[in-house]
Amino acid sequence: MIYELNHVGGRVRDLDASLSFYDALGAEVVDRLFMAGSRVNRVHIQLATGLVELLHHEEPDPQATYGLNHVGFMTDDLDSDYARLIALGYAEISTPRVAGSGQGRLAFLSDPNGVRVELLQRSEEFRVPPLTSGSLQGLSYVALAAPDLDAAAEFYGTHLGMERVADDTFRLGADAVKLVPSGTTTIDHLGLATTSSDANTEDPDGNRFVFLPAA
Repeated sequence: MIYELNHVGGRVRDLDASLSFYDALGAEVVDRLFMAGSRVNRVHIQLATGLVELLHHEEPDPQATYGLNHVGFMTDDLDSDYARLIALGYAEISTPRVAGSGQGRLAFLSDPNGVRVELLQRSEEFRVPPLTSGSLQGLSYVALAAPDLDAAAEFYGTHLGMERVADDTFRLGADAVKLVPSGTTTIDHLGLATTSSDANTEDPDGNRFVFLPAA
């Protein structure tokens, strides 16, 4: 069963610059690991309630694209959930395998609009209690491009088992996805609840952040 929206993640060009950006938002590093085989630094940071996974490859790649590029969901039965979704017709990206970190297993598939979806089965828990001592109060949602809104709603609401909390928003665990028909990238932006009057901004890799009044 898929039981948690675990993180949003992607590749960063300059890890130190990204960490400085997120630190200024009030995020904290909750996990850091170097994967020697692929020479990748993996860092999980927590923004109030939500996890962001930063992947930094030590070997330069002029063909690489940077920015947030997937959403990760936790499952207690990776093989069964992956097989079920592929049988429903969703596109296979990579079959279940041991994670490069050695922490459990993972697989990737595509949602109906081309968003990369990671399924994870592992015992490690990186999330800490909500970090809300500053102005940032929550990761309100991860906005996903959904030009075919009905197909996306069926995927996340029916087949991933997320709770529909608004016409375009689905929640599973602490965090939510918001479906954006006019999205310009697969991960269109992150919505952050804040008590400050901060203006919308971008991180060093061009990921957009929209600040929303905290409830």
